[in-house]
Amino acid sequence: MNLSIRLKAIVDLIDEKASVADIGTDHGYIPIYLMENKLASKVIASDINKGPIDIAIKNLKEHNITLGVETRLGPGLKTLSKGEVDVAIIAGMGGNLIASILEDSIDIAKEFNYIILQPAQHQEVLRKYLYESGFKIITEKVVFDSDKYYHTMKVTKGNDTQYENEVHYYTGRGELNTRSNDFKGYINEKIKSMEKIIKYTAKSEDKSRYEYLSNLIKEFKEVKREYDL
Repeated sequence: MNLSIRLKAIVDLIDEKASVADIGTDHGYIPIYLMENKLASKVIASDINKGPIDIAIKNLKEHNITLGVETRLGPGLKTLSKGEVDVAIIAGMGGNLIASILEDSIDIAKEFNYIILQPAQHQEVLRKYLYESGFKIITEKVVFDSDKYYHTMKVTKGNDTQYENEVHYYTGRGELNTRSNDFKGYINEKIKSMEKIIKYTAKSEDKSRYEYLSNLIKEFKEVKREYDL
């Protein structure tokens, strides 16, 4: 099975032969890829909705995956027992929801060797939660797929270095050293979108929002200059 760019970014961070839980399974695509390429010892494909699980079961059968993958129906990490798998993947949802899933099962979340997170939006909310809740980002990468930028993070239990500026909750710190084309694209698009928003905010009564955006735009532009993006 071939994966989309964003899903490939997830599996590229998985250590070979790990046991994996795919939370909010994307129709079983990641479990199928992991088993076909012998990258995982076992996979639990979990989703809160029955529809995706039914499709995952159908796709698993079509790819002749009969062993090594178990499907479970339920919310977040509640389908798992403590220490049941090495790795959890939580992707395809907003940063707020991912943070909520981690917080709702914090005892289980901190037992994984690592967690791979890929918020569809509001990665800054997720990064703040991780920093404040005793998680450390080991590595991260931005990829561009289907007209959208995705931030993929490999996270473990531990104390992270304090973020120097607000902008780092949006950009992370690891990508600042790689200067990938996708990361450059994200920086430029974010500046452009915030400059559009601030034009309307300036006309409103929300002065604090205007000041926040103004300062954030300055910080984004400083990152762009400092790292020659």
